[in-house]
Amino acid sequence: MIKVIDNFLSDKNLLEYFFEKYISDGEIKYSFRNVGTLGESPHSFCTSRDMRDFHLPLIYDLYKKILTINDNSKYYIHRWRVNIHPTGFDGTIHWDYNDHNGPTYLYCCTPDWKPEWGGEFIVYDRNKEAKTATTFKEDRLIIFDGSLPHRAVAPTRLSSLLRVTLAFQCELITE
Repeated sequence: MIKVIDNFLSDKNLLEYFFEKYISDGEIKYSFRNVGTLGESPHSFCTSRDMRDFHLPLIYDLYKKILTINDNSKYYIHRWRVNIHPTGFDGTIHWDYNDHNGPTYLYCCTPDWKPEWGGEFIVYDRNKEAKTATTFKEDRLIIFDGSLPHRAVAPTRLSSLLRVTLAFQCELITE
């Protein structure tokens, strides 16, 4: 149901640069408008940048590396999204795709994250029963079927950091 790859990029300097420049300093503007499928309530803050522009630091590095593990004959990566959860702001259950099954690649990119701060990622079955929870961890890639219901858990009150992920979503290749 979920595949986890730790130390996916193994480049702490790049991760810290991205987080500082694009998240902390506001190079990427974000708003409360991220919804999974149409008609859902927003479930996180997200980027306002062009989500099809893969030429930003870290975005490009992740994109190129994900291409090496993606089934490129069946799916293509059509967009990325920064998901941001402040303390106490849990995400809602949502789906990335409602018209096809396909992988979503979720990269955990908050540097120096501590497990006691929470931030878990939960995947549910189609009846919205929790089936798998994955710990949020710096430089972790979580691969899951984006057509399954899922949500993010916000940081606990013990953390002043934002829980930030980069999601790469796929579309089916049609001939």
